[in-house]
Amino acid sequence: MKDKTTRKICICSYAALAFCAIWFLLMVVHFVQLIGYNEDIDWSINRLRKTSLVAAYIISTTISVFLCVKFVLNTFKGLRENTAFPMKNVGLLFWLALAFLVYLICRTNEQVLYKEILFQIVPDVFIVPFCILFFAFMYKVAADAVEENNLTI
Repeated sequence: MKDKTTRKICICSYAALAFCAIWFLLMVVHFVQLIGYNEDIDWSINRLRKTSLVAAYIISTTISVFLCVKFVLNTFKGLRENTAFPMKNVGLLFWLALAFLVYLICRTNEQVLYKEILFQIVPDVFIVPFCILFFAFMYKVAADAVEENNLTI
């Protein structure tokens, strides 16, 4: 692989790691505010629904950040092995699409914690997971092509 392209991938990967760290820190601050210091949430009404929403929100966000970091680390490892598309990342992208879908559904329904409104599914939350899913299939095609090319003598 060309050194210039490898450098650009590394720069983007470091930026992605920085954004993941910022996302994780903002997530922790948001959840501390949401759970610990927020007097606007009446936990006595619909407690199961509210705790389930917060739990799904925390778990899906944590998994999304973890999968993004793992994707970048696999990319670094692949670059060291001269593989731009490591096959390990294909599965991570499919799981990331699912985790991000749950994250977006929880994020758009955060107002359920404050008001007595019904849980809703907004069509917009499907756009980003669909793009991730599409990217995962394209990534799989590229990874298969690289693997086949490496087997060709």
